[in-house]
Amino acid sequence: MKKLVLSKLEENFVSYSKSFRKIADFIKHNQNIISFISINELAKETFTSPATVTRFSKSLGFKGYPDFQKVFQKDVEISSSQMKTFRDEIQAVEGENILSEIITTNIELLEELDTTFIEKQLEDAIKLIKQSRKLYILGARGSYGLAHYLYYMLKELKENVELMISGASDFTDKLLYSNKEDVLFTISFHPYTNFTCQVTEFFKEQGNKIITMTDKKDSVLGEMSDLIITTKNGGKAYTFVPGIIILNALLLKFAKQNSDESVKKLDRLKEITGKFNIYYKE
Repeated sequence: MKKLVLSKLEENFVSYSKSFRKIADFIKHNQNIISFISINELAKETFTSPATVTRFSKSLGFKGYPDFQKVFQKDVEISSSQMKTFRDEIQAVEGENILSEIITTNIELLEELDTTFIEKQLEDAIKLIKQSRKLYILGARGSYGLAHYLYYMLKELKENVELMISGASDFTDKLLYSNKEDVLFTISFHPYTNFTCQVTEFFKEQGNKIITMTDKKDSVLGEMSDLIITTKNGGKAYTFVPGIIILNALLLKFAKQNSDESVKKLDRLKEITGKFNIYYKE
C-alpha cells in the first residue's frame, strides 16, 4: 500500500499546487518519521497548514491525515522486526558470559559460510568494480555501517567512489550525474528500506550493473541484481560480523590484484595525513 501511495505522489506531482508539492517532497524524503509526527508538526515542517495536509490526504483517497498516516505506521511495524530480533536475543541470553557466547555464535555463523562460492562471487564483484567509471555504495539504517565501512576503505584504493545516504538532500544530485558505465553496490538485509529499493530500482532501470550483499537471493533486491553475495545478519544472533568479514576479504582481494599501486596510494595518503597533522601523536 505504501508503495502505491508513493507512486501516486510521483504521478500527481506535476499537477500539484505549490503547497501540495512541499508536502509530497517532505513525505518522499522523510518516510521514516511520518508515522510519528502529528498533522500540526507536518504542517509546520512543510510551511503549510493542517487544513492543507488534510486536503492533501483526501486527494490520495484517504479520509484524512490519520488514515493516511496508518499506511506508514504499518511499514514501521514491519521494519521494527530487526530490533525485535535484537530484543529477543536480549531475553534469550542467560548468564554472565555474554561475550563468550557471542564469540561462539559468530564463529558458528562464519563456519556455515560457503567460502568457495563466496570467493567466486568476490572475484566477479571485483571485475565489475574495476570496470566501473564510478562505484556507488548504498546502505541504509542497520546496513549503513557496513556501507560506510566499504566506502571509507575502498575510496583509498579507487577513484570515484560515492556513498548514497538516506535523507541527504544531495542524493538526487549524485544520481543526476550517473551513467550506464557506473556500478551500484547495495548492502541491505531484511527488512529492506524503501530508500534502498527505490535507488536500486533507479540504477536497474538505467541499465547499470548491480552488486548486492543481502540475506536472500530471491529478495526484492536480489531480483534486481546482476551479482548477489549472500550472508546472514541474524538467525542464531543479531550480528553483522559475517558481512564485515566478507567486505574485508573483498577489500584485500581488490588491493592485492594491483598491490604496487595500492601500496603507493596508501603511502601517499600517509604523507598527506601527516602533512596536515590529522592524527594525534603521542
